[in-house]
Amino acid sequence: MPSDEIKRAVKQARAVFAYGSENITNQAFWMGYVEMFSSYEWFTSYLDKLAKVTPLDVQRVAQKYLQPKSRVIGTTSRKARRHKWQSVF
Repeated sequence: MPSDEIKRAVKQARAVFAYGSENITNQAFWMGYVEMFSSYEWFTSYLDKLAKVTPLDVQRVAQKYLQPKSRVIGTTSRKARRHKWQSVF
């Protein structure tokens, strides 16, 4: 992933985070939300950590988690009332 794409993604993520933290209700939501998987420190350090993401980081994580054996593909049809899910291996 080119460095300019990382910069653009980080800029967009920062804007979404800032906008989502604009009022006290959203700040309270984020604080409670991050306590479910981390701690308040995650909230206060998120933007600093985001700024440190490199193309190599993205590539490393993609290679680790985006494996064909883990892929699930969902399809839907206008005629079908339910989703048909299938796992692709």
